[in-house]
Amino acid sequence: MEQTKLVNLPLIGNVQHGEKIDNKVKEYGYFIAKTKNTHMQSYIEKFDKLFKGKQSIEIEFFCEEPLTKKYVRYNQSGEVCRCPENSNQATQKVKNGWQQIECKGSECQYRQKNEAGKCACNRIGWLKFLIPSISTDRIFLMKITGQTSINQLDNYIKLQKIQGKSIKGLYTLFLYQKEQTNSLCETHKNYLVDIVKKDEFDSNKPIPQNTQNEKELSTINTQNVNNKAEKQKITQIAANKSTTSTIQKQTQNVETEKTADTKTTTKSETKTSAKKEIKSKSKKDNAKSQDKVTETSEKTEKVDLDNCYALLRTFTKKIVYNGQPKEYTMGEFADMNDKISEIAVKPEDAKELLECDLGTFVRLEIKDVGNIKFAVNLEFIEKATKKIAA
Repeated sequence: MEQTKLVNLPLIGNVQHGEKIDNKVKEYGYFIAKTKNTHMQSYIEKFDKLFKGKQSIEIEFFCEEPLTKKYVRYNQSGEVCRCPENSNQATQKVKNGWQQIECKGSECQYRQKNEAGKCACNRIGWLKFLIPSISTDRIFLMKITGQTSINQLDNYIKLQKIQGKSIKGLYTLFLYQKEQTNSLCETHKNYLVDIVKKDEFDSNKPIPQNTQNEKELSTINTQNVNNKAEKQKITQIAANKSTTSTIQKQTQNVETEKTADTKTTTKSETKTSAKKEIKSKSKKDNAKSQDKVTETSEKTEKVDLDNCYALLRTFTKKIVYNGQPKEYTMGEFADMNDKISEIAVKPEDAKELLECDLGTFVRLEIKDVGNIKFAVNLEFIEKATKKIAA
């Protein structure tokens, strides 16, 4: 039984797209299901018949908080420390059980990367859902360790809440492959997890289901998935809570809108025509809702995606500059293409940045000095302030 905040949920097993074999993780690139309960084996067999070898599965969210995020540290004996995201209270394993300790967050020694770019304490996500075609009274869990995948699912759920929508319903959970660069500038092709509503997925061309055809994956499908994640990030940076959904529709339809009441859609509008139409609408003050759409859309238009970054964590690092070692405040940032970089910030920006938490968005002007990136200019777009213990 999986313990949640409110109830114990009846569990079938875990959904994965890889598994650990001989201390090495083997990536399959398609979904599999596992269980430790022999009485649940018939459900796993049904999963294999329906989804084995496929890169998408149809799921159902039955609650408003399907994704749980926490930081976890392991050693040879297993899990030894855990802390919910955005909390300063951790639970640590001691000789006679577990005890509550204060979590230092990004300043904790176990969250600092070693020479291999690894941390002892890492953020993981647990996604809980039903698979209606298998069971409607027992759930599956999915452990997610990829930070990009966690962010994509979290951003999607947050956007639904901003729009005032319930997250409960039917969705398609899918895998796709993307080239990513880590903090050591090593490039790898990783499988990422994302989600769309089931009816939207069904109305578009399906993502290839068999990994035998991975090299023939449609470029168009991959771009559509990446564009969806990018639009969600832009919306979180610039959109007002009450007008997020309207902005997206307005941006898509603006080329064919000729009056304030026209709501027809088009997929061929350009960025230039959108800007002209939005500016013309700002002159009309007889409709409050239209004014809000125009004002917020113009803010969205001003966002320079090439220079926008999301803060993942902060830390300090000694850097030899002009022949002298000096301690700098560093930020680990992800750009809008999910490329992660470690960037040193100026002392006058360091104090304000250290007060920020995961989810802070900034605009950076970066200069490369040797193999170190320096932020010669830093501008805050949206702050996520760290929680301080009372």
